[in-house]
Amino acid sequence: RLLVQFMNGMRPPGQRLNIGALSRELDLSPTPIREALARLEHTGFVRREALRGYEVAPLLSRTEIVQLMEARLLLEPQMAAKAAQHTTPEFLGELAETIETMEQAGQTADGEGLRQCWMADEAFHSLISRQAGNPFIDRAYQAVGGQLQRFRLIGEAGLSHAERAARDHRVVYEALERGDAEAAAAAMRAHIEGALNRT
Repeated sequence: RLLVQFMNGMRPPGQRLNIGALSRELDLSPTPIREALARLEHTGFVRREALRGYEVAPLLSRTEIVQLMEARLLLEPQMAAKAAQHTTPEFLGELAETIETMEQAGQTADGEGLRQCWMADEAFHSLISRQAGNPFIDRAYQAVGGQLQRFRLIGEAGLSHAERAARDHRVVYEALERGDAEAAAAAMRAHIEGALNRT
């Protein structure tokens, strides 16, 4: 519920996130609120400052967007290449589900459809990261990948983004299905560069 509120702008950057107030608003005890905020830190929507607590993080600057995408370009093409060497029917099935979700969600312009699309997008990249088989690279990607929701928000990723991203994902998927590491890496690089150029 909090993530949706951050994504749709209900809680603007800089807003203080008082655990007691959120507890009353959401009709929950403070413990799950505190745990939710801690888990949401990796998305970049929330930040915690010593002695001050949590607040909604500011949007990414132009420089930070470029840096984020540079980090993705260092990690994700290599992850896709490695994943292509370790595909399984289960992995490919899960990837296909994320693409189908994005294609279906892209047909609607409402907030819930957009949320489903973003979650499927995140799942697609996370699945590839795990399938690459290197836990150190996976942890590095998770730190970077968590910031992608903020990137999507700044890019005003709506219907056209969902359709383009789903098409890009389909190309990556087809290379993975063939076990073509070089093509998977190239498709992932093109996908990330395209996202940066559109933003």
